[in-house]
Amino acid sequence: MRVNGTFRYDAPPEIVYRTFTHPDALVNATIGLQSLQEVEPDRWEAVIKVGIGGFSLIYHGTVAVINRRPGEGFSIVIAAETHNGSADAEAELTFAPDEGGTRVTYAADINFHGAQKLLPSLARGLADYFMHGMKEYMERNGLMIKSARR
Repeated sequence: MRVNGTFRYDAPPEIVYRTFTHPDALVNATIGLQSLQEVEPDRWEAVIKVGIGGFSLIYHGTVAVINRRPGEGFSIVIAAETHNGSADAEAELTFAPDEGGTRVTYAADINFHGAQKLLPSLARGLADYFMHGMKEYMERNGLMIKSARR
């Protein structure tokens, strides 16, 4: 499922870019991401727990940052499996100066395979959660983020 959008952060592109590629920020911003263990630079083994109501699935897989263009953009790739299915996502993020802050534009493909189905509203919700999670991480870590908006 394809989702895209734009968020604005009140910090320079270099800081926003660095935050978006930091493992602690990725854990904070990715819904259900329980842990990242680095296996090589820009590649981690991941445990992701996705729950709906009283039911949850544990996914094991990888998260990788690829196609880095420092301060300008990168892609993030997630691939994970559980006992009855799998999920994968790839997102291209770009960072551009915007009136003293940064405009982050993303285009993501998010797919669940097997018993799980992904509704458009859930795909959008996953992307929004990630963008707002990055905002919260930056605020908590004193990176002077004041607001994020679409």
